[in-house]
Amino acid sequence: MFSGSKRFVLIALFTALLIVLVNLAGWFYYQKTEELLDHQLGRRLTAIAQAATVALNPGRTELLAAGGIESYLEAAADLEILRLSDSLSEVFIINENYRYLATTALESDSMYFAAGLHAALIDSLFYSGDHRVLLSPIYRSGSLYLRSAFAPLPGPEGFVLAVLGVEANVDYSDALAELRRNLYYSTGMSLAGGLILGLLFLLLQRRINRAEQQLFLGATHAHLGRMVAVVAHEMRNPLMIIRGSAERIGRKTGMPEAESVVEEIDRLNGIVTGYLDFARSGGSLLSGDEPGDISLEELISEVRRHLFEKFGKDEIFWLEEPSQSSLTFRSHPGSLRQVLLNLLLNGVESCRAAGRKAEVGIYPRVEDSWLTLVVVDHGPGLTRKELRKIFMPFYTTRQSGSGLGLYLSRKIVIEMGGTMEVRSEPDVSTEIVIRLPLEPKA
Repeated sequence: MFSGSKRFVLIALFTALLIVLVNLAGWFYYQKTEELLDHQLGRRLTAIAQAATVALNPGRTELLAAGGIESYLEAAADLEILRLSDSLSEVFIINENYRYLATTALESDSMYFAAGLHAALIDSLFYSGDHRVLLSPIYRSGSLYLRSAFAPLPGPEGFVLAVLGVEANVDYSDALAELRRNLYYSTGMSLAGGLILGLLFLLLQRRINRAEQQLFLGATHAHLGRMVAVVAHEMRNPLMIIRGSAERIGRKTGMPEAESVVEEIDRLNGIVTGYLDFARSGGSLLSGDEPGDISLEELISEVRRHLFEKFGKDEIFWLEEPSQSSLTFRSHPGSLRQVLLNLLLNGVESCRAAGRKAEVGIYPRVEDSWLTLVVVDHGPGLTRKELRKIFMPFYTTRQSGSGLGLYLSRKIVIEMGGTMEVRSEPDVSTEIVIRLPLEPKA
């Protein structure tokens, strides 16, 4: 199955390919039509020129080259009949100096007007011994498009004395121009239509993607709720047993560690209760954690102590910077501590998985009425693709991860009225920025 973005790319490529192929087919048809018409016109002019050279025998050509008035009138009359019968624009005979020996043109100019264009063709008939009929390319004269064919006229001794030229108007040029304009119009319209269609499909695809994501999240939340309900229910009884044992040990021995165990069990029980309430009724994850005054310095020290107890001081390098750590604010202490500890544990695991020394820390800052906590690790970082999915439930970049930590942490922060975002640069660092509103102390 293809994802929404891949489906859009494939459909966009298919649409673009279809538009290109349709337009290429139109231009290919235009080119073939132009070539066919040019070929037919060339064959017609060649046949006319060949037939005319047969009618003008070598003797008449010699007399015409000599400049006799009678031969001129006779040749001009024959050329006019040829012009009219074959719908030509001009028929003429010229010598090697490009001067008219006879012509159907009405102008008094004695020089062939297109000599500059066709000099190479005419010269090759006079001097190369080539007795074929030569065709000129299509050329423009004023508002007309013309094409000419040139045939050699040999004298009695076989030498070329003159060249016969037949010139026809390219009467299909207007039709080709109209077809070309229509192709430009259709190409522009198809490109514009493809662009509009692509934009509409993009908007539709985005709506479909959002709907699919909502359906997926809805199903995920349902499965997550059932899973959390089962896990939380199964955890509560062992926690109560551990708590009772710790209380009895504390009463018998007076060990302060027993009291710490009881406190942590109560904290865990509050978290489990919150998750259970959330799973059952979609309620708040903070329901088991009452708000209270929090010393920022004590919060960071406690989280750091838990981290060192889990991994050891030698494995952790704690990042610090000058900050306003003496701040006291009001929030949900147990939940916030759990969020920070979870983020730091993720950072340590990422560093260790990449074979790096675990460099982590918390940078607190106060801006206006907001507290910003930046949880930093110098691990492998995240790619753009990973950043887009990082808060999705069950998505994880670690083999041993559940994919729920960041998802639940973000929900907890949002319920506190704050925001959480991730900034990362691959192979450099990852920063998770938590912003919480500063509420007045009780």
